[in-house]
Amino acid sequence: MLLRYPFSSATLLGTPAPVAAQAPTSSHVLQQRLLLMLLGLGFFFRLFHFFHNRSFFIDELFLNVNVIKFNFWQLATEPFAYEQKAPLGYLWASRLCVVLLGKKEQALRLVSLLSGLGSLVVFVPVARYFLRGWGVVLAVGALALAWPVVYHSVEAKQYSTELFATVLALRLYIKYHRQPTLGAQLAWGLGGALLLWFSFSAIFVLAGMGMAICLPALVQRDWKKLASYVVPCGLWVLSFGALYVLFVSKYHKSEWLTFFFNVKYNAYPPITQPVVALRWLAGKIYDLLDHPLGLRLDVDLVNQSPLIKFGLKLGWVALPVLALGVYRLARQQGQWLLLFLLPLVLALAASAVSQYPFYERFTLFLAPLIFLVLAYGVQQLGHWSLAGVQLRPLVVGLLLAVSLANVTRQAVEVNRFYNQSYFREVMLYLNDHVRPGDGVYVYWNMRPAYDYYHDAYDLKYNAVEGSYVKNKSLSQADYLRNLQPDFATLRGKRRLWHVYDANMFDGIGDIVGQPTWYFAPGRKPGGMLNNYFGTLGKRVEHYHPSLKSTLEATLYELPK
Repeated sequence: MLLRYPFSSATLLGTPAPVAAQAPTSSHVLQQRLLLMLLGLGFFFRLFHFFHNRSFFIDELFLNVNVIKFNFWQLATEPFAYEQKAPLGYLWASRLCVVLLGKKEQALRLVSLLSGLGSLVVFVPVARYFLRGWGVVLAVGALALAWPVVYHSVEAKQYSTELFATVLALRLYIKYHRQPTLGAQLAWGLGGALLLWFSFSAIFVLAGMGMAICLPALVQRDWKKLASYVVPCGLWVLSFGALYVLFVSKYHKSEWLTFFFNVKYNAYPPITQPVVALRWLAGKIYDLLDHPLGLRLDVDLVNQSPLIKFGLKLGWVALPVLALGVYRLARQQGQWLLLFLLPLVLALAASAVSQYPFYERFTLFLAPLIFLVLAYGVQQLGHWSLAGVQLRPLVVGLLLAVSLANVTRQAVEVNRFYNQSYFREVMLYLNDHVRPGDGVYVYWNMRPAYDYYHDAYDLKYNAVEGSYVKNKSLSQADYLRNLQPDFATLRGKRRLWHVYDANMFDGIGDIVGQPTWYFAPGRKPGGMLNNYFGTLGKRVEHYHPSLKSTLEATLYELPK
């Protein structure tokens, strides 16, 4: 044979093992009931947070000030404020919700919510194709309860839709990969081509899928089958090419964004340092257990040793099961292993050349694939027992208990929900307390919040939006001099509100930590202006929406 391959041709076919028809057992009935319960919980937590309707987080503000401002054509052709990017299909779907339902948060989160709920529904038949029994329960339950998946299902960003695209891509594979007819292959190709317009990360899933289906045909020299795959794969390539030429290539290439993700989030491997790169890879794989998988217990262990943290967070439970899943897939279902893991490998490869940040939300699309590997590992536990207790349901219960504990805690203590923010609370507090004749000064780092909420909630006050002059200022005194044109517009006001975020130092496009005078120890954004306004009048009120919030509003009475 010309090409030697570690998997047998039978393994590469990825065919589900036939299961003899049997009468339902008590274990089967229990699994079905658990599956329904877990789906119900998944729906509940997503709907709970959707209707709780927290304030937008800063990243949601960055994107959605553009969505509510632009029409459909502008969303496709105009550069976005704050260097934002999102798939055109997602943007148009979100804009349609704005047209039909208005500009408030729930309208802009509806696409993500529907994607999150749709992912759960479609993932059930996907899991049942690749898995059986307790494996199905674990895969579906883990997707239903993973707190990052729940969070992104109610976030007005594209990541929930990207996860849904992964699930739909798997569904298309199941439906069409064994149908050699031209019609089936065209349907598969068109379906995948459409997904690319809703999900940037779908290119990794579809490229991995194309490699997974073509490699066995190549190994077996099945040229007819290989030729049939030219249709779907060719359509995916054409769709990606059109998307790139028409839209992606026109995005402003942001070297700053690459620098930012590397400095702030360590999102790219240091490939010139192999040992450090291996440590980076190990750390990132372990981090996947937390985000996006939600399989590390959220416990407060600030002062504990790393070893104790590792033990109590229970990530060690999932790691050997994942390893077992990879090993058994390699032995039994090589094509499936390629299908599940090649998207991860391709995302890492893109990260290695600084083209894709490998960090938290950007890895959400991998969650269904990794859950399938994890669940396949659980299936391999067979009838092993521990102290007379079957190991397979025990491990499933322990893994899902971690996910359930995390997601329940975030529902009971909503202030612990990921990226909890209070921009709306601050803006509406001012709306309720501003008097006629008051001046409102919005510090530069609160401008996205003011721009969105002023438009979406029709705020009654018009603020002076602070100029962004810190990078051209050489010192604090120079900074205040450069802001004098802003302050001149506030002359004659009897009262002055100053609104700011005390923790957001860097603007879009900034070099992190520059200029150095702005980052002097003890200096907080907005603090310099508080001191300055304090010399002009008397501080009479201070609003701080939450102990965890860094947003503040301060009121000064100015002399006549």
